[in-house]
Formats: sequence, structure tokens, C-alpha cells
Amino acid sequence: MGKLIVGNISSLNPPTDNTVTVDAGSRLSTLAEVRLNGQSFHPLPIPTVPNYIAQKYNPTDLYNGAVGPDGVTILEPFGTAAARATMSRDTSVTDSPAGGVPLKMVPTSANDPYTQTYNASTWNIARAQPGETWTLSVYVKANTTTQTQIYLFEVNAAGAYTIAPSVTVDIGTTWQRVSVTRTIANATTVALQTRLDGHGTSALGTELWFDGLMLEKSSTPSPWSGSAKPVVHPLVLETGVLQYNMASNRLEVVDNNNILIDEVPPQPTVENPIGSVGPGGGFTVAEGAIDTNVINHTFAGMMTFQSNIRRNGAPTGNETFNDTPNLRHPLEYVSTTDNANFSMHTGHSPTPWPQFFAIKVSNDTYGRVLNRIRWYKHANAVGNVNIWGSNYDIDRSSFNDITSQWTFIDRQHFGGSGSGSEGGQLTRPFTNTNGYRWYLLEMVDNNSSSLSYPTVGTQGGWAMYSLTFDKV
Repeated sequence: MGKLIVGNISSLNPPTDNTVTVDAGSRLSTLAEVRLNGQSFHPLPIPTVPNYIAQKYNPTDLYNGAVGPDGVTILEPFGTAAARATMSRDTSVTDSPAGGVPLKMVPTSANDPYTQTYNASTWNIARAQPGETWTLSVYVKANTTTQTQIYLFEVNAAGAYTIAPSVTVDIGTTWQRVSVTRTIANATTVALQTRLDGHGTSALGTELWFDGLMLEKSSTPSPWSGSAKPVVHPLVLETGVLQYNMASNRLEVVDNNNILIDEVPPQPTVENPIGSVGPGGGFTVAEGAIDTNVINHTFAGMMTFQSNIRRNGAPTGNETFNDTPNLRHPLEYVSTTDNANFSMHTGHSPTPWPQFFAIKVSNDTYGRVLNRIRWYKHANAVGNVNIWGSNYDIDRSSFNDITSQWTFIDRQHFGGSGSGSEGGQLTRPFTNTNGYRWYLLEMVDNNSSSLSYPTVGTQGGWAMYSLTFDKV
């Protein structure tokens, strides 16, 4: 192993060029400060994806899709449903130029059979924008002389098509490649969809087979490829590829076998910076939020922020243990409920309202779906409590900013002043179907009756014992 010792390199007068070069298998490390007065960066190559269909569907087994080595579906099925036709996977046809298992269409009506693979965002294949030129192609044959028609739809943000360019071609009993090309022109276009058709008016008695569906950024059909793996410099393939998957709108890292290593999830719009619900965002179960039943989910080791839930008796006092020296952690969920074991105690003098208690319940990207609170109560209990969720990176400076950091979930009532039942456990299920990494309790009063959000009732001193969040 060799060593290169470099010191006092300086270039004050261009065009003098002092360069240090290391080969691909070497490392450059320093034992002292390195000062960069100027720098340039090697550009990250943007690879060309041969076939965008293959980022979402299996172009050589359109009916079945594809399953990875771990048994998890990695490519979705395409064309399993159709209007005025039945669809199937035909393993008896083995002569496809794409080498796959063809998708078979048997029309059940004379007029216009087609795959139901368009006009909803679930069928988006690739993101697109005005000025780009795209070509869709497919291999097709029939049991007799007939026609086929293929569509390349321009789609708006709602998943509805706005322009439907297509091509109609006479076909016979031998395989031929059919294509349609479109330069995006509509300003509202954000994605592309496709559809495969039989004869428009004389489809009965015909059978059609499709294979090798291919969508590419090109003005003409390229040689057939069933790969979504980007074409990049060979050196990159030694370890993997950084690629943007236009079907799922995510940035991916894949290994040299195109197996997913890691990913950055779909990037939201400016209007909804995280998830899809409220200012704090909320990921649905379909997006990956965890909704597994977990009873007694929270515990004292979780990160929390709080304000005004523990105070002494002085009107200007800070949050202290002076009046209740044996305060427990609010999430230390035990049934020891003598008044030396309060977890929250506002004191009996004027207390700032509202009070807040925030809990980080998960590090998972999409959060946890929690929907129940159990709380041991004091005879003079808290009253109306608002429940909030957030997927932001909550910190001490923002945890009580309910305007921009949190999504309102529900309001529950926990008895209020003079409600009795010292030490009784209250169970409050609440409506929530979204995943959040943070949950927030906003205590707004100690009113003895339940009030609709955002009404606030009587405010005075209250105390409570420990609590827990559950999923039921």
C-alpha cells in the first residue's frame, strides 16, 4: 500500500493547476485541517430508463405482475379487467418476440373492447410534462385479421385524462409491433396512462395477444427492453444505482441486480408538505402508516415536551415539584393513584391556559395509527382535551404550535372539576385513521361537561395521574 503526502499546495495565479488524483480503489484522508477556497463537483448522472412500464408493471407478464425473491409483489398486474372483453394469461403462446407470457383479450361484444387501465391515478405509469416526447409500443397478434388500437393518455393531477392520442392498426396472425408517439402539449399534464383495445366495431370472434409493453422518452420505438434499470456508467454498477422511479414518484437506491436497497418516499406538494391530512400531515395505512393493534403503546422512555402541566402554588411559579414532590412521569402507566403520585398538577392559583403534552410515539416514516387514551383521574380532573397529530420534526420551539405543526384529530372529555371517582381509569376511544409520529394533548379547561371543539369552558386547577395511548 502506498502513501501520498501532500502539503502546502497553493495556486494563486491561474492558469497554474495543482491537482491531486486518486484512483477508484483509493481513499483520501487528512490528518490536519483542509481548507477549500473554491470547489467544483462531479455532476450526478441522470440515467435513461429504457422502459418506464417496467417500473410499475411486468411488461412480459402483464396479467400476473412479478413477485420478488422474498415473496413480496414488486410489480403490479396490468390489464386483468376490461370492458366488453375477458382477459387472461396465456402460457400456451410461446413465440412472443418479447419472450414473455402474453396477455390475452377475448372480446364479448362487437364494439370497442379495451383494458380498464386509465382515467384514475392508480393507473399512472410515469410523470410527464409539456415539451417531452414519449412513445408507447407493444407486440400484438390475433387469431384472424382484425384491428387493434393503443392509447397514450395525457393525465392531469386528479388522474383524469385530458388528451387521448391513439393509433389504429390492422393486424394478423403473426406478431407485429404497434406504437404511438406523443409530444406533451397540455399545460395540466402531469402523468401518462395507456390502454389496449380490440376492433372498434367488429371484435366478436377475434382473440388478441399482447406482450412487451414499452413506454420510453423517445420520438421513435427503440429496440425492445423489458428493463427499468437505468443505463449509466459501468463504474456506478459496481455498487448500485441512484435512480428516480417515475411510476411511484420516489428516489431509489438499487444494487447491481436492480434490487431496491433504500428509497425516499413520494415527495408531497407544497400545499400538503407531509402526508395528506391537515397542517401536520397524516399518512394513510395505504401509504404505509402502521395500524397494528398495540395496547399500552406509550411508555416513559419516549421523547416528550410539556408546558404548564406541573406548577407550584404561586401565581407566577414555574413548573416545579414543590407542591407535589412525588410526581410520576405522565407515561409511567401505573394504578398508584394517591395524591402523591400525580403526573400532572396545575396548582390552585391562576395557571396559563392551555396546557400541552406532546409525545413522540414512533420513528417510523409513516407513523402509528393510535386511537384510544386511558387515563387515571383525580376527583378534580381535567375537562375538555384536544388531540392532535403531526409528522413534522417537532422540537421544543414548535411543539405547541397547533396552527402550523399539527393536525386536529378529535376532542375528548375527562370529567372536569368535582367529577369524583378518585383513581378511576377513564377510557376514551377517538376517531383516527392516519399515522403520526407525534401526538399532542391540548388541555383547554376543567369544565364539568363536554363541549364541542373549539368551545372552552371553566378554567381552574386540576390534577391527573398517568396515561397511555393505545391502538384498538
